[in-house]
Amino acid sequence: MRRSALAALLVLCGGAAGAVETASFLSLGVGARYLALGGAGAALADGADALYWNPAGLAALDKHEVTASHAELSQTVRHDFAAYAQPTSAGTFAGGVTYLSQSALEGRDALGHPTGSFQASDAALSLGFGRKTGAGSVGATVKAVQSHIGSAQADTVALDLGARREIPGAGPGRLVLAAALRDLGPGLKYDAERDDLPLRLAVGAAYELPGGHALAAEWTNSPRGAGNDFGFGGEYRAPAGVALRAGWSTSTSIGGGSGFDAARGLTLGVGLGRGTWRLDYAAVPMGELGATHRFTLSAKF
Repeated sequence: MRRSALAALLVLCGGAAGAVETASFLSLGVGARYLALGGAGAALADGADALYWNPAGLAALDKHEVTASHAELSQTVRHDFAAYAQPTSAGTFAGGVTYLSQSALEGRDALGHPTGSFQASDAALSLGFGRKTGAGSVGATVKAVQSHIGSAQADTVALDLGARREIPGAGPGRLVLAAALRDLGPGLKYDAERDDLPLRLAVGAAYELPGGHALAAEWTNSPRGAGNDFGFGGEYRAPAGVALRAGWSTSTSIGGGSGFDAARGLTLGVGLGRGTWRLDYAAVPMGELGATHRFTLSAKF
């Protein structure tokens, strides 16, 4: 399979030709709430979305939850995520799927001549578990990752690990510290070449105030050299179930540290809760792709 096909997909997903990492869609983030807060979800995520941000957050659920997110990253690229989490006496179990799809790409040979169109997509099936441990919690997520480029296919597995702990004596609010290791695995192999997964180490903090207001921050490091990123944001809970959110992200590491601005800049969002349902929206910058719009619909029951 022509490597030019893979390069085209990585560019559209926030990567670049020659990037060291592959499966860049694993670093795009899920859940409009956390993306509106600058991508600071490691310590704050405590629902089904924690399957992505930090599986230890699953342990905070006391009800069943289902969530679905959708994003149009460009006119041709779509990013979708859906998950279900169920608390039990042993801990909280969750399952989810992430899917990146796009319109047909035009194939070319080594001389640049058209060879017809082909399809490309990426998917990950995730199974996670989170359990309380005293004042904190721990969790793990196992992922089956698959990538298609035309007739070629690559498969691998990945592992996420996470921990959260509430710090006592933090004044009127609740202070939570967290750490997560995302996408630990052997990488994807096309032809004879294997590229690394976007391994990330995230350390975060969240402070939840009375009335549901919150502040969150997250520092992310790529052990394989894609750099350091930082995101932070705040959430104000207005009357009538409305939440107003704003944040900032310095993220540039999607695509193996190519320098492509994946999500650098101001992030904004709003949420509306009614009974068991919640609808969240976020506007997130994606560098050359401009602002992208993320929507999440969730329900607890």
